[in-house]
Amino acid sequence: MLAVAAPTADAAFPGTNGRIAFESTRDGGDFDVFTVEPDGTGIAQLTANVGSQDRYPTWSADGTKIAFFSDRDGDFEVFTMNADGSGQTQLTFNGWDDQTPHFSPDGAMIAFNSNQDADQEIYTMNSDGSGITQLTFNASEDAAPAWSPDGSTIAFQSTRDGGAQQIYAMNPDGTSQTRITTNAFQDVEPHWSPDGTRVGFRRDGAGNSAEAYVMNADGTGQTALTNNPAYDDPPAWSPDGTMATFGSNRDDPMFDVYTMNADGTNQTRITTSLGSFDFSPDWGPEPAPPGPQSKEDCKNGGWQAFGFRNQGQCIKAVNHQ
Repeated sequence: MLAVAAPTADAAFPGTNGRIAFESTRDGGDFDVFTVEPDGTGIAQLTANVGSQDRYPTWSADGTKIAFFSDRDGDFEVFTMNADGSGQTQLTFNGWDDQTPHFSPDGAMIAFNSNQDADQEIYTMNSDGSGITQLTFNASEDAAPAWSPDGSTIAFQSTRDGGAQQIYAMNPDGTSQTRITTNAFQDVEPHWSPDGTRVGFRRDGAGNSAEAYVMNADGTGQTALTNNPAYDDPPAWSPDGTMATFGSNRDDPMFDVYTMNADGTNQTRITTSLGSFDFSPDWGPEPAPPGPQSKEDCKNGGWQAFGFRNQGQCIKAVNHQ
């Protein structure tokens, strides 16, 4: 049976709402990465690797890149690709399981977890795969790092204090590691709101139930957004902060992708997996429209540095007719 409970964590970077990325087995049993419009239309498959698992897509802050992990070379490694699935690039090559990548807000770095130090620990690296740095050193499971939208904090889950997984936070250099939640059940998979004031997470209850929760960034004000006997994943906010997406098996023994308002109302199913898994959704920002690409574009009112006139900038709206 295919395992599906990979940890997920991410932040919604501020912006205009774009497409939702998710992982799915709808293409024949292996996980691949797909995207969909927030209303459930326009599903597009981005990866197609027979016999491997491409999982856990997370967006860059500008909406042009997606990070994910894949076992296509034999073990899980971190990859990136363009938003349309082109330019798939492997970043880690260490022979261990590197999972749950997440871009820093400026796109310069990626946080991820790896078992290369025996236990799962949190690492960062440059977005080209260089400069891998270990941030946590515990005989425990530290996983699912999520960079805050202002770049000042990385939230993650850990078993370091014994018992169930809980949510922690630290500086991006690994200092000031602080526990945020204390709960008899598991609190896992932190997701930042686009304004950085709230963190969504999943609270696992007895049996197979799990609910989507939200709290203030300091751990106060913990509130359930979902309440049913199914398994609901944590909320991944829309870039404008008004909505969230999550995975659930409430209408299907597998999983589908849902959206809801940020307060938990209007929970709406947007994918129908038909016996497969639609899992780990992340809501991306709409990429900015491309700037002018030629001198002629500048004549028509563009504004871009091209190395001519005005110390290398085009001038606005000049009629050359």
